[in-house]
Amino acid sequence: MNYKSFAIRALIAFVFGPLIVLAALEGGLIWLGFVLLVVLLSVKEFYDLGEKKSSPHYPFSLMISFFVVVSFYFYGEHALLPFLILFLIGLLFIEIYRKKESPLLNVSTTVYGSLLYSILFGSFVLLREMPLTYGLDPTPAGKWIVMIILSTWICDTAAYLIGSYFGKHKLIERISPNKTIEGTIGGFVFSILTAYGFHLFFINELRVADSLIIGAIVGSIGQYGDLFESMFKRDVGVKDSSSIIPEHGGIMDRFDSLTFSAPIVYLYLRFFYF
Repeated sequence: MNYKSFAIRALIAFVFGPLIVLAALEGGLIWLGFVLLVVLLSVKEFYDLGEKKSSPHYPFSLMISFFVVVSFYFYGEHALLPFLILFLIGLLFIEIYRKKESPLLNVSTTVYGSLLYSILFGSFVLLREMPLTYGLDPTPAGKWIVMIILSTWICDTAAYLIGSYFGKHKLIERISPNKTIEGTIGGFVFSILTAYGFHLFFINELRVADSLIIGAIVGSIGQYGDLFESMFKRDVGVKDSSSIIPEHGGIMDRFDSLTFSAPIVYLYLRFFYF
């Protein structure tokens, strides 16, 4: 294990982690602003990867990503379909006049990059505002998000440490050579334990089963989120999506687990809790 790298990673998490937690608890425009920042930077990094094999339309997709996330805050899920219709048709009009090679790849990369982050990570906005949809106090949703974030961080840390010391069996070596089955199982267990502990001391709105299921979602889907991103990076031959965060890589690298676990948690609470 690289102790220097681990120390830098831990220091950055210690400095910025509390700010993210406070934004989640505060909610409103502050949380919207944070989610927007992560989404737009992730879209930028995704297109930097995509440009190695295609010519995605970054300005147009950035605009759509912005409006999708903002619409989640003001209109919930209801405005998504109109945005998607206009986006898909508008993109084809733009592409047909761009005179770029590989329009199939260009359109595919543009659509996927835009919707992947605006809808998936943007679901954090839906999750934070969800109680308002049912005429309830939205304050508890801030604590749910904090539980998701802390469970993710502890899952990642546990998977890293356990994998470093005890990992013997590779998970999916062709995509992520350093990930092990032992580390993945350890991260999954600690994610559930974190969610359960958080439930005992900070959350009384959710049932114990709900918290455990959220922990399981984070410990499973969240870890695969890292693999999904690694699949993209390996395809274009890069290690990190960018170098914006020392020892963490890019925004995609730092928030990949949350990008995929947040929408699944949202869907679970949307259909099985409310």
